[in-house]
Amino acid sequence: MFVRLRLWQNSLSISARTAWSMAVGLTLVIAATAVVAFGQEQNTAIDESLVRLDQRNAKIVDELAQRFDRIARTQARAIDLFRAERATLTPAQARREFDALYPLGADGTRRSTDVMFDGGRTAIGHVEGMAAFVPGGVANDLEAVRDMVAATHAVRALGEGSRFEIESLYFFTPANAMVIFAPDRPDGLEYYRRTAPASFGFQDAEFATISTQTANPARSMLCTGLQSLISLQNRQVWTTGCMTPVDRDGRHIGTFGTSMPLDQVVPAGHFADNSDDNVILVSREGRLIYHPEYTLQHSSRTGQYLDITTSDKPELRALWALVRKHGKSGFTGKADDLDAYVSLQAIPGAGWYALTVKPERLILAEALRPLPRIAGMAVIALFVCILAVTLALRSLVGNPLRRLTRDAQRITRELANDAILVLPDRDRSRNEVTRLVRWFETMASAIRQSHSLLEERVAERTAALNQANDKLRLLSEIDPLTGIANRRKILAELDDRLTRVRAGSAMAVLVVDVDNFKAINDRHGHVAGDDALRVLAQLMQSLLRPGDALGRMGGEEFVIILDRARPVIADAIAERIRAAIARNSFEVHGNLALSITVSIGVANWHPGDTARALYARADGALYQAKTAGRNCAITSRHVPGAERSAA
Repeated sequence: MFVRLRLWQNSLSISARTAWSMAVGLTLVIAATAVVAFGQEQNTAIDESLVRLDQRNAKIVDELAQRFDRIARTQARAIDLFRAERATLTPAQARREFDALYPLGADGTRRSTDVMFDGGRTAIGHVEGMAAFVPGGVANDLEAVRDMVAATHAVRALGEGSRFEIESLYFFTPANAMVIFAPDRPDGLEYYRRTAPASFGFQDAEFATISTQTANPARSMLCTGLQSLISLQNRQVWTTGCMTPVDRDGRHIGTFGTSMPLDQVVPAGHFADNSDDNVILVSREGRLIYHPEYTLQHSSRTGQYLDITTSDKPELRALWALVRKHGKSGFTGKADDLDAYVSLQAIPGAGWYALTVKPERLILAEALRPLPRIAGMAVIALFVCILAVTLALRSLVGNPLRRLTRDAQRITRELANDAILVLPDRDRSRNEVTRLVRWFETMASAIRQSHSLLEERVAERTAALNQANDKLRLLSEIDPLTGIANRRKILAELDDRLTRVRAGSAMAVLVVDVDNFKAINDRHGHVAGDDALRVLAQLMQSLLRPGDALGRMGGEEFVIILDRARPVIADAIAERIRAAIARNSFEVHGNLALSITVSIGVANWHPGDTARALYARADGALYQAKTAGRNCAITSRHVPGAERSAA
């Protein structure tokens, strides 16, 4: 058979023989290349997956750490406010407020009135979203009474202000008394207000035990594992909570806490943006906080998997072994017992660990995915190469090369005549390929030089254009005197925010006008007046919160947009700005120290408001402030459909 194959090969033309030789050689090269490519793709897929796992896990850790930091700061503020309120409460005042807020029931307990949750006036002002349970006997302890009243003040003050950040805020004592702010709880806190038995106690619950001096000697915030809400006994609601204890004279008197239902610790879809990756949360005690398969809200089976230190599930045992080994130092790599690649990081402030897990089979599938494409491209390249060689050998390669060489010489001489390049030395070689290469190298060199020069010029022009555009944008948006947003920019910002505000949210607009500013210009000159406006703008900017916006409408009038500011917050900020300006001394041109006051009009956003309506109400309130004697802040009353054009 070998002889027949040899005879068949000799019968072929040179082009065909060359084509078949190339086919065999290229096939072997492509096969070897495919093997190498697969190995490289596999390593690349693993490296890229590990980077993505680490980045995603770091993002999750950062988001959870920020949430726990907000909770810790809120509870720290609650403790400070609790102590301040208690210090100002007289025993008689504490008793009056305690009896009014928590009347004695038939079973000997005291519970909050319905108005505290439904909303309305109480002995301590307007209250809503709150409930309380006070067991019998607490009322006989005057110090405990003062503690409950002071805690009620603190929870009421901070609960509404932190509502957009936390789900609940509560205070409980070792005597099983509790006051809680949770206006969005679906059960309406019915358990504490009505159905809790007189013998209700929770000192054996984890959220209470971690607050003791034995379990928490550092007296810092600690978080529980998953547990079922005691107030929802008719259905499973899994939640975790973070607790900060409060001591007085070395004795534990109570704890401020915040609960987070499982579906808020891990909002629906938040950790599932990549179906290939699983996110798992584990506490340092070996309690499963979140697992997409084992911890499900409203499922009674969730409780079977919470303790992974003694779990009979191999996967959960492997998770705990990984956390014990690498929890303190972190880990990114392959976990053989899980048949997966894992990124493990600690979550600051919670005592939890976040793991992002991707099965090994999915990474290998990613490595195999490019192979059909590589094979297809290789077959196409092989066919094209063989066809090109066959056609070239069939058609007297020499003549086309000579014609191509002559054309190259002609083009090169034309370029040389234009002083673009210098002709190469005369080549006496008969090798057409060598001569052609030399001529083409000469042309390529000139083209590269020309292309490089063109790119440099384009880059210079582009940079200059970008700088000019940036300057134009700044000139169109910034007030040149004060450096803050000008009228066009601040009104555009108001329009933009109104398109994004939703029902249930809050926003306010303040119109600030300097009182008797014309007198400053007339008495001290326009240079001093300009200095005063600049310093005034800097002072107001320093008093605003992140997310608020300040702009100058013209003259001595400014507009402030308060982001997420409910009416009480807007009024407080307006008064803070007015008071700070009134007590401040403004250093201006001529070594003068001016005293300046402002009048402020406040308008709170209501659904359906346009920018024109909101500004008109604030401007109307400003007019009332001027009429009322200046140096004051007045809030407009919302009258649907009514607005006054800005003067």
